[in-house]
Amino acid sequence: MGDYYGYVILAIFAVIFIGISIFVSKKFPIEGVDDFVAAGRGIPSSLVAASVMVSWVWTTTIMGSAEAGMSFGISGGLNYAWGNSIPFFVLIPLVLHLRKKMPKCTTFTEFITQRYGAGVSKLFFIFGIGVIVYVLIAQGVGIGIVFNSMFGIPYEVGAVIPLAIVTVYIAKAGLRGSIFNDVIQFFIISIIMIVSVPLILQYLGMENIYNGLVDVVTNPDNVNYNPEALSLASGGGFRYGLTAVVVAMGQVLLDQGYYSKAIATASSKSLLRAYVIGTVVAWMPIPIICGGVFGCSVISMGVGEGAGLALASEAAPYIMKLVYGGGLGSVMFVLMVFMAGMTTGGGCLSGAQALFTADFYKKYVNPTATEEQQMKFGRKITFVVSGIVMVVVILLKGKSLLMMDIFSGILFAAPTSSLIAGMYCKRTSPKIAVFSIVCGLASGLIAFFVIPNEDINWFVGNLLALLVPAVIVIVGSLFSKYEYDFEKLKAYEPDHAVN
Repeated sequence: MGDYYGYVILAIFAVIFIGISIFVSKKFPIEGVDDFVAAGRGIPSSLVAASVMVSWVWTTTIMGSAEAGMSFGISGGLNYAWGNSIPFFVLIPLVLHLRKKMPKCTTFTEFITQRYGAGVSKLFFIFGIGVIVYVLIAQGVGIGIVFNSMFGIPYEVGAVIPLAIVTVYIAKAGLRGSIFNDVIQFFIISIIMIVSVPLILQYLGMENIYNGLVDVVTNPDNVNYNPEALSLASGGGFRYGLTAVVVAMGQVLLDQGYYSKAIATASSKSLLRAYVIGTVVAWMPIPIICGGVFGCSVISMGVGEGAGLALASEAAPYIMKLVYGGGLGSVMFVLMVFMAGMTTGGGCLSGAQALFTADFYKKYVNPTATEEQQMKFGRKITFVVSGIVMVVVILLKGKSLLMMDIFSGILFAAPTSSLIAGMYCKRTSPKIAVFSIVCGLASGLIAFFVIPNEDINWFVGNLLALLVPAVIVIVGSLFSKYEYDFEKLKAYEPDHAVN
């Protein structure tokens, strides 16, 4: 299929998604800041569960887990799945606790301000925006690769236009628009996965895939030679799973989008149900399937990076294009990746809106701002953040999605220990929190750049970024004389009306 079809698809997507945002904004007019960034705090669990699932289905979930399948064999997708799920079981009790202790909280940085002070809150605000920018970058890179690989349209065009589309509809409809789009895309992604996987296995043949993997395990001349490719207990795969825990920890705990969805949920019971169903039941099968079917199928055919693929990140689109011959199946795969990127990007941008609208503008820019002015600023900043992301995405052409994800773990894992401790431990002081973050970042980055072995430097760097701050927070809090009164949080009143 030529690039003409790619442009047509982009145009159709633009009309559909922006049309949905216009419909939602007219059907459910935004009545204030809380309605804009927390959807009125009355969303049912079924909608939140679908939204959580597709928000965590990144382009990396599809393409990065396929790359993990190429790198680690049958254990790649499985380790991707459990590693990226564990942080949600840290987030779930944390947001339940936050709803109980600070009922009128809208953003996690509001909590940080009350718990650690304005100075530490600024640091967490930077990390929160950093996570949002990184996640948007990952979506743009993934979508750009797919449109270039499947249709031949320029990477830059395939990456930037979808980002522009998601920016317009989030600026228009806010969090509620994001959740409505998520639900629609949940069904589309699920249907495409259910249809595609059996067709791929039938086309390639299970026996052929297995025999090809045996050659990967036993033949040193195989371009993908890996003695552990058929082992679920692969050492390399397990190390990647542990790294995935670290990587996802920062991406989940510092992403305001997940807090916004949790706060928007009608009740704590609904929140628990929605997040468990959205992650374990709906999300986990996707990376397992993508790693096992897309990634392992590619290496079983003797195809690898530099041997049929320009990048390992192209494994998933390669196998779909092979099976479907560039026809309807290619459109289906592009649709699935586009949906994944749009939903995740939309969730992130709605999180950025919340941070800037509810916690930044009135505090640092205009103390006397009305709610209408806050929302206007939130909409404008959505375009600013997206514009910065577009530039970076273009500069990252040709980079591995998996390695980008792994490196991000070092940057965003460091603040998580002080965030968790601040939620539960009254003795963790602001000084301990900041010191732990600095030491975690420094130790992780030093390990990554100093250790010469590229097979373990990423692993050590990520573990240090998570564990060093944890040790500092635990030891520091044990000997600290600082005490925080959590009861003060219940009396917290934000600068906007709360439903």
